[in-house]
Amino acid sequence: MITYNYFIGADIGKKTNAVCVIDAQEKRQLELSIPNTKAGMEALLKQLIKLPHFGLETTLFCMEHTGIYCQPMINFFYPIGANLWLQSAVHIKRSLGLTRGKTDKADARLIAKYCIRHQRDQSLFKLTDKVLATVRQLAQQRERLMEMAKAFTDLSQDYQAMGLLAELKLHQQTSEVALVALQKQIKLVEAQIEGHIKASPELKSNMDLLMSIPGVGRQTALFMLIFTGNFTRFTDAKKLASYAGVAPFAYESGTSVRGRTKVSRMANTKLKHLLHMAALAAVKAKGELRDYFERKVAAGKRKMSVYNAIRNKLVHRMVAVMERRTAYTVAFEK
Repeated sequence: MITYNYFIGADIGKKTNAVCVIDAQEKRQLELSIPNTKAGMEALLKQLIKLPHFGLETTLFCMEHTGIYCQPMINFFYPIGANLWLQSAVHIKRSLGLTRGKTDKADARLIAKYCIRHQRDQSLFKLTDKVLATVRQLAQQRERLMEMAKAFTDLSQDYQAMGLLAELKLHQQTSEVALVALQKQIKLVEAQIEGHIKASPELKSNMDLLMSIPGVGRQTALFMLIFTGNFTRFTDAKKLASYAGVAPFAYESGTSVRGRTKVSRMANTKLKHLLHMAALAAVKAKGELRDYFERKVAAGKRKMSVYNAIRNKLVHRMVAVMERRTAYTVAFEK
């Protein structure tokens, strides 16, 4: 493990970043606010260089994962060898206990303290493969287009269900062109995603491996690759199941608290939804998972608990086929 001299907490905003630098004794060495631009990063580096014994290799940057707002700092510091740690806001907030008030400056201090106190849990940022990054952006764009198209179709169904025929006709007249354009754009984006996957032998191979598992469709396989960084972020099935919100946790304390074992709400909700749809598909199809579902339900298990067990099994199977590099096959016949 690297011995760091400085720990930097950055509260990332759309226009400005609050930055706090502390040393190994948690003493503040620098506090400033910079524009969230390349010029702002250059100004920050000039200030950092003035610190005694400063070096990028012995400095750990920590920031909340705020999507595209992190990009200016990543694009500037990652190429010059900085150690960047992007952590979820929930992890940082819950680890710091009770806090009062909120300012960008105070948040930067808290992130810096989190950085030094939890440095053993650091997971340094690694640049995603360019093809996968493009596929991820296209998949996210498809999601946005699908939501807009769904808003138009849902309203049409609501008008029809309520018998509001005049309102339905007006809605269709004013939205038909937009809906057709959205559907056309969705197909175009899907074709681009498919083209990028086919052009990448590794992505194409991994998609095929995941889709060899009964119940796992194209969208589930695609987002599994996106969220796991093509299975570079997760190699442990239990950790991936926890991230996806399908790992059960006990709820008990002493002799009086004996709650039902359940999954955590702290999860990737998109991945959890896709895994649930995959579990439904697996149960509908003839095979071992449907037999497992029927056997457990007949034994008195709650249906949702059994579905979650199947989601968990699917995650473990995904990790297994990626490790073996062979398509899924049934281990034995009864």
